[in-house]
Amino acid sequence: MKITRIETLIADNGNNNIVYVRTHTDAGIHGVGEAYRVGPDRATAEWVSYFSEQLAGRDPTEIERNWALCYQGTRFPLGSSALAALSGIDQSLWDIAGKAVNMPVYELLGGRVRDRLRAYHGVHADSPQKLAEAGRKLVQGDGFTALKTSPLPENWRDLTWNQAVDGGKRFIEALRRAVGDDIDIGLDAHAAVWEPARALELSDALVEFKPFFMEEPLRMENRREMGLLRRKMPFALATGECLYTKFELGELIREEAVDILQPDVCIVGGMTELRKIAFNAEAHDLTVAPHNPLGPLATVVNLHFDAATTNFLIQEYRTPSESEAATVVKSPKPVDGYFPLPDGPGWGVDIVDSAVEARPMKRNWHRGDRTYPDGAIAYI
Repeated sequence: MKITRIETLIADNGNNNIVYVRTHTDAGIHGVGEAYRVGPDRATAEWVSYFSEQLAGRDPTEIERNWALCYQGTRFPLGSSALAALSGIDQSLWDIAGKAVNMPVYELLGGRVRDRLRAYHGVHADSPQKLAEAGRKLVQGDGFTALKTSPLPENWRDLTWNQAVDGGKRFIEALRRAVGDDIDIGLDAHAAVWEPARALELSDALVEFKPFFMEEPLRMENRREMGLLRRKMPFALATGECLYTKFELGELIREEAVDILQPDVCIVGGMTELRKIAFNAEAHDLTVAPHNPLGPLATVVNLHFDAATTNFLIQEYRTPSESEAATVVKSPKPVDGYFPLPDGPGWGVDIVDSAVEARPMKRNWHRGDRTYPDGAIAYI
């Protein structure tokens, strides 16, 4: 079996894009994967085309060799667009390998180590009361046992720091009272707080509400400062979604800068790299909670990883829009806060071409600008 071509399929999703990759073979088997929408999504498609030139004619089941050919075949370490492309391609090769032997991918990864997969859902609102109501619905109505929210009000950049911290306390207190003490609540600072001292002050102010973790309390560029902060934080520090490959995540571990790793299978380098990162984390008594804000195909890929990974902790989940769900043949849904194991050969899902073609890409994705009151550009 040989790779014949690799294509990118991009669907407009309103404010962003869905970026899929599909690898074809001469055996009539194809595989699919999802790439991260990093912004210049047409650049990701160009990288897919570039890697396709290297991989054409090669055995798709030689996944390690194919990954090395792409990664090591460039002069410089890959950046976001290239790694988004490689991640999608790598996923598609695992899909082909599973289909070729009529097995789900998690069986190729060593088989399942658990019978169901715990998930958490994000919850956001512009007032403590609305946040409490939304959290209560996710817990009582949908059965989630874990949630994630911002530790600061939405307009915190327009406030003084003391106002922002006090506002954060009001939001998290309202959510905690609404869902009770048994529900895990993760906090996502979104790498928007720049100063380590303020990140520590924020975590100290919120510790009374028993957070599950604080995600990205600092910018990801400074792993040393993240390590120093972790030694002082009164609860778990989670990070990793913006880092690439086993090399950058490995540096995070060496700096003792993380308790819960959050690599993203759509940007970190695919399933091949995600597994290596998890093994390294396990050797250092760390858990992995995969980052997952993208489409339903990415969710399925993550579920295969979760099923076969000993130190998996919990899966991030965002309910897809109708247009997102329509782009795959079936969109997984959690039941009472847990996903069942995925089934079928490979990933067990496929892309619905007509749904993608009905929403052609219109523009590159831009995350949106944020500024401070003095007009300076803020981190987002």
